Order: sequence, then C-alpha cells, then structure tokens
Amino acid sequence: MALRSLRFLVPLVATSGWILTVWGCSASSSGDNTFDTTSTSSSSSSSGMGSGGSSGEGGGLNFGGSNGQGGFSADASCASSSVQAELTPLDIVILLDRSGSMSGAKWTGSTAALTSFVNDPASAGISVGITYFPLANTGGLHDCTYTLYDDLTVPIGELPMNAAALSASIDFENPGGGTPMYGALKGVLFHATAYQDANPTHKVIVLLASDGDPSGCTGQDSIPLIAELAKSALNYNGVQTYVIAIAGSTLANLNQIAAGGGTGTAYDVTSNIDAFSEKMAEIRASALACEFVLPPPPTGEVLDIAKVAVNFTPGAGTATQVPKADNAADCKNGPGWYYDDNNAPTKIILCSASCSTVQSDAQAKVEVLFGCEPENN
Repeated sequence: MALRSLRFLVPLVATSGWILTVWGCSASSSGDNTFDTTSTSSSSSSSGMGSGGSSGEGGGLNFGGSNGQGGFSADASCASSSVQAELTPLDIVILLDRSGSMSGAKWTGSTAALTSFVNDPASAGISVGITYFPLANTGGLHDCTYTLYDDLTVPIGELPMNAAALSASIDFENPGGGTPMYGALKGVLFHATAYQDANPTHKVIVLLASDGDPSGCTGQDSIPLIAELAKSALNYNGVQTYVIAIAGSTLANLNQIAAGGGTGTAYDVTSNIDAFSEKMAEIRASALACEFVLPPPPTGEVLDIAKVAVNFTPGAGTATQVPKADNAADCKNGPGWYYDDNNAPTKIILCSASCSTVQSDAQAKVEVLFGCEPENN
C-alpha cells in the first residue's frame, strides 16, 4: 500500500478572529497504527465533533460550572506560564466521482467549484489533495481494487502553492465509467487514517462527492458496507467523511455514508449544482472548527492531565469555565471540552454546543489553564 504524506498547516486567522491562549504545558503524541476496515471498535482516541458544531445548542449558552459563578473557584495562580496555541492543522482528501453520469453541467459545476475552492484566499494555509473514481485509462479492469486509490492523483500540498497542480488535474479529467464507490473510498480512507496516525496533532478528513449509487463491483455495491467503512475510519482514529450529494444520487444513501463518517448528513446540491461552492465553504468552516493543538511545554514543566481547565471569555463579558467531558459522547449536546486521547492528549476539542458559541463570537477568547482542576460536565 502506498503511503503519501498529507499535511495541512492552518493559521489561526484563517477562519475567525478568536484566539486560544494556553497556560502551562502539554503532552506527548501517540504512536502509529494501521486502519483496520474490519473493526468497528473505537480506539483510545476519540477525535472529531460530528458535523463540526452544526448540531447541539448554539449561542447564548451559560458556560458557568457547578458553582454557578463562572471562572474558577480555585485561585487562578494555579496557572503559570502562557503560550498561544493554533488551530489543529487540517488535511483534506477529495474523492471526486468521474463516472459517465457526471457528464455535462454536473461535471462542469463540480469541477468549477473545486477549482474555486483551492484558489480561494480563504483556503490559504489548508492543504488539499485529490483523486478520482473510477480510475482513468484502465478500461474498468481494476476499478474495484482499493489499493489503487491509496495513491492520490495529486499529492496533498499546502494552498495556495498546490492550487496550480490541483487546478490542472481537475481540468485534465473527463467523466467516464461506472461508480466503484466501495473500493475508491476504502483506498482513500486507508491513506487518510495512516496519515492521521503518523500526525496525531493534525485533523484529516475525506470529502466524497458523487452523483450516483455504487455499481460495477460484485459484492461491494452495498451502501451499508460503504457506510461501515466510513464508520470504521472514524472509530479507529477520528478521520471523518464528508459527503456532497450531486443530482442523480440517492440522498438517503449518501446520508448513510455521512452518518457513518461522523458528519451527520450529506451536503445536498441535487437541485442546484451551483450550490457546490457554498457547500465547500461550509465544509471548510466545519472541519476547521474548535480543535486545538497543545503547544510544547515550557522548559522543565510536565503536564498533569487531571489539572487542566478551559475558560471562555466572550467579546463582551467576563470569563466563565467550560466544564470538562470525558469524550464526545459525554458532551450530551451541552457545553464542554474533552481530550482527543485521555491517556496521551495532543488536542483539546470543544463540544459541539461550546464550539457553536465560540464560532458565533469573532472576539471570543478561549484560555486553557494547566495546574487547575476543571469543573466536570
């Protein structure tokens, strides 16, 4: 299996004006593993936030803890030095359907939207790679072989530097062939999860855009099987699968794949291909949201993961503490934060409700204090 390095560096200013100030020190990263598509059990890493904060309760939340007063009941001197952190680097792997049914307005609309996305100044600092299904110039003989989709047509590269290569590739491709969705998605998910293992402080996502139901691969043309692939990658190390549904697709089927991949439902452009660009912008905002890399610890300091607290300060208001959750499921549609890995954390992730609140306030500030015991969710 080919393994290509996927890398994103996302500057904090890429999507919002709010900042994360980190007090204290951080943890070490976890080791490498391999994506196992036959397993649906979750690893110790619990990454991702479903649809990136679109669900759950939004603005106007009371972040106050059990003391009802916000802030910390303990003296804030428990926090020592401060370091500004950055949003988690983001890697997007685009998997575009180039089957024969994509010919015409669907192809020109989809490819124009993708070209616009990679050349958009708002995408600068993100890294993007792309591959297509079915394979080109093979006569369909190997379309179902998942290992052939593990090597991307255009390697992941940072925008805007990689925009020219991506644009040229998109311009070069033409529709033709069937829809071997299972093999294509499996190969791309192997690629994405391997990179996530090697880069635990990154956030890697897959974006599948298709206009049809899977076909041409005996025993593989099953939506539940394909949705299980997306679910397995999510459970394994947090790689999410976003889906764009193009006219001709069965929306309910693509919704199953999106649900398996932890992103709720497919982004629907079935009635208007011109909405593709808008949906790409929504996915960019969703994927970038509310995950933060822990910075290197100050010299001589170590992390006590039981003594980390998070404060939220709105643009107009006073600081309140965000309660700690054990994992994404423990958020229960309420405010909170959790580690990506409770044993060896490399990220702090806001629960969907807290993420929505922070995103709605361009002047918001999130502070992470080490040495301070958190309030529990």
